[in-house]
Amino acid sequence: MYFTSSSLSYIFLSMSLIAFAFFLYFKSLVVKTTPNSSTRDKIIGTMKDPDTWRYKNSMMSNLSIFWAIVSLGVFIYLKFFYKAGLISMIYFFIYLAIEVISVVYFSSIRKSPKKANP
Repeated sequence: MYFTSSSLSYIFLSMSLIAFAFFLYFKSLVVKTTPNSSTRDKIIGTMKDPDTWRYKNSMMSNLSIFWAIVSLGVFIYLKFFYKAGLISMIYFFIYLAIEVISVVYFSSIRKSPKKANP
């Protein structure tokens, strides 16, 4: 089966917008839980390891903005520079699998890296 390059480009645009929404969500969690924030206690509460939680949210926000930029780049390429009419679905599913694997991998990290003591 095949996608038209125009319809596939808009699929990548929607993926970019979704990834950007996740970036905003994770980044807002990181910002709202800084040590000087007034909402820190409401969000963290009695969490056992808030530093690791903040680190994971920070990593997920960085990963989300990465995929948003890559998806936007693919959208621009397919919309304005790719002239062929049809694209195989396998390329879309490979891209989607790589994105899902990266999210699962980075969300499964348990501990934040230790900081060196000077």
